[in-house]
Amino acid sequence: MKNYAIIGFGGLGKTHFLNLLQIEEERKDIRLSAICNSDIESITKNMKINLGNVSIEHIDFSKYNLYTDYKEMIEKEALDFVFITLPSYLHYEVSLYCLDHGVAVYCEKPMAITLSECEETTEASKKSGKCLMIGQSLRFSAAYRFVKEAVEKGTYGKVVKAEFDRRSPLPRWSFENWMLNEDKSGGCIVDMHVHDVDIMVWLFGPPKKIYSLASHKNAAYESVYSLYEYENHMVSIVADWGLPASYKFNYGLKITFENAYLELKDSELTVYTDEKEEKPVLDTGNSFIMAEREFIACAVDDLPLKTTPLESVYETMKTVFLEKEFIKNNKNKS
Repeated sequence: MKNYAIIGFGGLGKTHFLNLLQIEEERKDIRLSAICNSDIESITKNMKINLGNVSIEHIDFSKYNLYTDYKEMIEKEALDFVFITLPSYLHYEVSLYCLDHGVAVYCEKPMAITLSECEETTEASKKSGKCLMIGQSLRFSAAYRFVKEAVEKGTYGKVVKAEFDRRSPLPRWSFENWMLNEDKSGGCIVDMHVHDVDIMVWLFGPPKKIYSLASHKNAAYESVYSLYEYENHMVSIVADWGLPASYKFNYGLKITFENAYLELKDSELTVYTDEKEEKPVLDTGNSFIMAEREFIACAVDDLPLKTTPLESVYETMKTVFLEKEFIKNNKNKS
């Protein structure tokens, strides 16, 4: 039996928790032994997050060892792997500690908030021989997997251009507003923009050239406008979390192929050709559970990470920090 723990038990930690109970039933060879959270009392409370309501009042938590100090937990528990769902600025510190103590790590995105921290975390995984997976869960989404297959198989011919956009109200909901602190979140460019950069890198690899601008009205790097050059096509990405509170979060993807135009809008994928318009039938599998299964197969069964290999996610982070460097060098102060 392999033992694991969850570090950070807010809304996302509780979402993983409920999924993992399902995976425990499927596998029969893993067991949650401990939960670590800064506030023990909040562990048993329901939460509302942007993914929906998380209800856990029916759970008996007496079977788990509860901690407020992750280092104490790592020392006392015989853990094989952990799920880290903490604020971004703690990802590096906690991931590094766990890897250095021989524990495999699933860490929510971003990997870290500086490139040097990403490099050090990557090296720690290699040195320890333990799996490190970053929760870039969009790679497991049915719509993005459909696009990935179309790109790789050339279903509609070669890619001509691609456009991504992701927009949100200013995230004022974080504890003590840590998301609006660049030193803790990296700004929109590291927190939200990273989603579409990751899909771009997953689809096409790292770009050859990058051009970026940013605005900083209410917070550093609250919006980002970037253009990327590839050998035979171009990509643009817009990310903006500086919108009014009444605005509803949305995202989209548009890809022009030689023989078709694909548009992802409001979670619906449409394929347009000269002959017809069609909406592909996509599976309704839970992308979080798919990601969790892949990590556990790596941590327990020693299988490779096929969807989110660490080297690929590192290229995502490298691209994001190259954008920040470009913006700083060009003294964009808008």
